[in-house]
Amino acid sequence: MAVSSAATSDARPTWRPHLVDTARALAVLATTLVGRSADDTLRLALPSTWIQCLVFVTAAFVLVARRLPLVALGATAVLDALPFWLDIGGAGYHLALMIAVYVVVAHEPSRQARRAFGLVLVLQVVLMAWDMGWRWNSMFVVLAALSVTFPAALGLAARSRSEATEALRQRAVAAERSRDADARQLLAEDRLRTARDLHDSVAHQIAVMNLNAGVASRSLRERPDDAELALVTVREAGRAVISSISDLLTSLREASWHDVVPRHDLADLRVLVDEFGTLLPGLSVSYDDAAPDPTQAVDPVLYAVVREALTNAYKHGRHEAAVDVRVRLGRRSSCVRVTNASLDRSPTITEGFGLRGMRERVVEAGGRLSATTDGDHFTLEAEVPGSGEGP
Repeated sequence: MAVSSAATSDARPTWRPHLVDTARALAVLATTLVGRSADDTLRLALPSTWIQCLVFVTAAFVLVARRLPLVALGATAVLDALPFWLDIGGAGYHLALMIAVYVVVAHEPSRQARRAFGLVLVLQVVLMAWDMGWRWNSMFVVLAALSVTFPAALGLAARSRSEATEALRQRAVAAERSRDADARQLLAEDRLRTARDLHDSVAHQIAVMNLNAGVASRSLRERPDDAELALVTVREAGRAVISSISDLLTSLREASWHDVVPRHDLADLRVLVDEFGTLLPGLSVSYDDAAPDPTQAVDPVLYAVVREALTNAYKHGRHEAAVDVRVRLGRRSSCVRVTNASLDRSPTITEGFGLRGMRERVVEAGGRLSATTDGDHFTLEAEVPGSGEGP
């Protein structure tokens, strides 16, 4: 919208060129028909013969010079040559030729304008030299050359100014379009980031609520203690959902969620694994370091990958089967690998919002993510650079 409004504001009134053309034609007529009488007063001398009426034809060509510049230049050049043989007065005809030269140089393509100007210049010099008895050094020959060179110079200046103005306008339009494209790109990135944050912070907790609600319903009669524990987990997950939504909305309103980077360590990762321990009895976690420091930092991207992988392992895997989580933290790179038994034996992997969001996060962090399937085993591996504080 900004581009169209800028283009509209630069548009000139459509009546202005017609007014200028009319003024030029009237100037041609006035130069020929208006003169001074014996008592030094201005008088209008109307044509007395049909040949003198050619001045009106000349004025007509001036009117159409903007639309037919080369035609107008050729016609006015011929009409300007007639006073050398006919007694019809030459000032108005020559003014028309000067106007046509200006229009051609200002508006026609450069090559055509140069050729047309060259022909008119040669014609004027030759005619004036012939009229002066072939005295090429006559002042009138020089004036004839200058009389067509001067409007050509003005036309060239107008052409340069018009081209510079158009170039500036095009750059302004391009800059406006670029700003609009950048704004749309930023908006798309913000929507994508918001969708990922919403999925990571809310979808996981809702999945936990759903899973524990199922455990509670199955254990309510035979194992009431397990049902009570599951309901407590549902309540805590509900509180976490409310808190996550509140934090997300606050960040969106304050436009600061880009700057909020969650901090996680190995202790947080252990808490996350323990949350899924009751749902996935075969869940185990191992570290490359035999005695890892619980306060060692874990990249938030890798933490999100483990959380999403364990959620998918419960939703799409066999609960009683083994789920292996392997963690490697290092200065140059950090890696997590989650393997679980899948209910789907299809050799192809369909990426949902969770897997797609994980891949986008890992790629943005400069890492790589791979999801592979081997029979009924699904393996998710993510590696990011420069995470952790290990060796």
